[in-house]
Amino acid sequence: MTNHQDQPRHTIIQMPEAVPWDFIEEKRDAFKSALYEVQNQGPLQGSWQGAKPLIQRVSPLLLNTKADFKKCFEPRLVAFGPLHHGKPEFMRSEQVKLKFAARFALDNGYTDDQELFYRVMAEIGDLRKCYNPEDIAAYNDERLAWMLFVDGCAVLCAVRYVVEGKFDELNTKADLLVFAQLDLFLLENQLPYKLLKILIGSAKDPKVWEQSITEFIAQNLMTNIEQESKHVDDNKDYAHLLERFRDQLLTGDKMKRDSSVMGRKLLSWGDSRKHRRTFRGPSTTNNLKNISFYCNYLGKLMIPRLLVDDSMASKFLNLVALEMCPDFKNKFEVTSYLCFMDSLIGSADDVKELRVSGVLLNYLGSDEEVAELFNKMSRDLVPDQKRYFKVTEDIHKYRTNPWTAALAKAFYTHFERPWTFFAFMGAIMGLLFSAIQAYFSLPQNKSSP
Repeated sequence: MTNHQDQPRHTIIQMPEAVPWDFIEEKRDAFKSALYEVQNQGPLQGSWQGAKPLIQRVSPLLLNTKADFKKCFEPRLVAFGPLHHGKPEFMRSEQVKLKFAARFALDNGYTDDQELFYRVMAEIGDLRKCYNPEDIAAYNDERLAWMLFVDGCAVLCAVRYVVEGKFDELNTKADLLVFAQLDLFLLENQLPYKLLKILIGSAKDPKVWEQSITEFIAQNLMTNIEQESKHVDDNKDYAHLLERFRDQLLTGDKMKRDSSVMGRKLLSWGDSRKHRRTFRGPSTTNNLKNISFYCNYLGKLMIPRLLVDDSMASKFLNLVALEMCPDFKNKFEVTSYLCFMDSLIGSADDVKELRVSGVLLNYLGSDEEVAELFNKMSRDLVPDQKRYFKVTEDIHKYRTNPWTAALAKAFYTHFERPWTFFAFMGAIMGLLFSAIQAYFSLPQNKSSP
C-alpha cells in the first residue's frame, strides 16, 4: 500500500501576468517628464513671485474635511462669474443683476451698454487668464465678456448702494442684500479685480467707487473695529475681492506695550478645570496676526476683538480655501489664527470668559454653539507652526514660574472685583487704626522733674 506522505508534493506558484510593454513605456515617459520638470523648475518662492492666484474651485480636500460646512462655499442668492453661472436656483437673480448693472451705467452717464461692454471685451484675453481654462471652456470670448460686464457692474452698484444705505433706490429688500453681501466673499464667486478696475476707470468719479469698496470691506470685517483704512493699498494688484478682504484682516498697526489698550490676563493654557484663564478688554486693531503675550506679574494676552455671527464661518472658511489654493503664495495666516483661537476655546466657559471681557461679540447663539463652531472650523486644518511659537513659549514660561502664577492667581481671586479690593483695603485700614489706637493707649513713661 502506497504511503501518501512519501509522494512528492507539487507546489503551484501563481506567476504575475505579463505587463504590457506599452504600459511600461507610458509610465517611463511620465517619469522622465517629471524629472525634467523638477530639474528645470526654480525655487518655490521665485516661481510665485508676483503671481496672482486663479479664481478657482474650493479644494476637494477642504470640502471632504468640512462636509458640515459645504453650504459655506456655495452661493445662497446670486452667482457671480462662470463657476456657478446658469444654475437653475440662481436664474431669478440674473434679472436683478441686469437692473443693478443698468443702474451703474446710468449713474455714470451711459445710456447703453456699448462703451462699457467693449472696454471689457478689449481686455477679455487677460481676463480669461484669471480662471482655470477648464472652468471657462464652454464660454467664447463674447459670452464670457458679457457675463463679466453684467456681473462687474452689478457688484459695484450693490457695494456702493449698500455702503450708502440706499436700499430703497435699488427696489430690493435689505435682507436679500445681506445674503448677496455674503456671496461676494465666496472663493468660487469671485470676479477678477482687474475687471472691477476697468469698470471703475470708466466711471464719472472713480474715487467714489473705489472708496465704496474700501468701506464695504471695512464693514464686513469680523474684527469689527471701526478705524481708518490708511494701510490699505488701493492700487495693489489684487486677484479678486476676497484677496483684498484677507489683506485688510492681516494688516494694521502693531500694538505697543505702552499703549492704552488693556490686555487680556492669562493664568493658564490648557486644562481650564485646574487653572483659571481671564481676559480683559479687546484691542484696537484689525490685524489677526497681532497676537502677543507679555510676561509681567499678571500676564497679558493681546488678541484682536472678533464678531461671531452667522456670516463668520463662511468668511473664515473661504479665506482658508483661498490659502489652500496651490498657486497662492501665503503663510497660512488665517488658518493659523483659527487654530490658535481653537486652542483657547475648549468649552463654553472659555467662550463666556472671552465674551464677558469683550474679546468675542457673540451674535450667533449660546456659548456652547460658539465653542463647537470654533472646534469644527479648525479641525483637520494645518497651521503654520512658527506663527505663534513665541506666544506659546512665553505663556509656557509664565505658567512654569511659580511666583508669577501664584501672584496672578491671588490677585484675580481676591482683587479682581472692586468691592473685594475695597474690602481688603478697609481691613488693612482697620488693622492700622487699631494698631495706632493700641499704641497711644499704652501707659507713657513720664520723666521726673
